[in-house]
Amino acid sequence: MDDQDDPLGVVIGAREIYDEVVGLRGDVQRLGQDGENVTETLADHETRIRGLESERAKYVLPVALVGAVATVVAAGLAVAKLAA
Repeated sequence: MDDQDDPLGVVIGAREIYDEVVGLRGDVQRLGQDGENVTETLADHETRIRGLESERAKYVLPVALVGAVATVVAAGLAVAKLAA
């Protein structure tokens, strides 16, 4: 009995294998392009986050200075109240 005559057997020819390899090649190319897009998006996000951090840093020193002055004023008032 030949393999071709077996009703339960599966025969995969060279054409089917070739078609699958070509399909996989396309999938790999699309994944490569997706990877490039992800890299570009990541770089864009990093740039935007650094911009936001630098904007926030402009306000840290003035806010800290106002807090320090308020603390000194409150301490002076407390000392003045105790002295009176």
